[in-house]
Amino acid sequence: MVLGTALARQSGDTQTAAVNSTGGLGTLKTRAAPDFTLTSYDGSQINLADLRGRAVVVNFWASWCVPCQQEQPMLVRVARTYDPQTVTFLGIGVWDAERDARDFMARYQVPYPGGADVGGRVTINWGVAGVPETFFVRSDGTLTRRWVGPLGEDNLRTFIEEIRPGAEASTAS
Repeated sequence: MVLGTALARQSGDTQTAAVNSTGGLGTLKTRAAPDFTLTSYDGSQINLADLRGRAVVVNFWASWCVPCQQEQPMLVRVARTYDPQTVTFLGIGVWDAERDARDFMARYQVPYPGGADVGGRVTINWGVAGVPETFFVRSDGTLTRRWVGPLGEDNLRTFIEEIRPGAEASTAS
């Protein structure tokens, strides 16, 4: 279903793409985050395994998604407050035309890497049902939280503090 929706969207049919208009915690089994490699919109390679040792915030979005447009300025603002060597943000464009996705990244001056999930494999492996959805990965590669729908700044910062390097030690004691 998700792959069919992604392919339909990439061909211009937006009628079947799911939009998460309200935010809340999604169900998630704590596990190793599914690895992926994407080509970023600037042509470089993004590989999740290469980010081991950092906390990673993975945001699935689409340029035509109104809640994605509404949360993007906040994601950009918060991302700029963290050292990308400690907390890395990744944007994954789904169900979108490449030109529209590139325009979205430019419009919001997104400072972190983003790429298209061509073929929808990452979207399927991560269990994404609609956009926006945001996942939080600890520095050891463990997937710990899933937020379905637009994310608020307070929740974003709280979830980042839970996954940033060193947080595991401070919460264990």
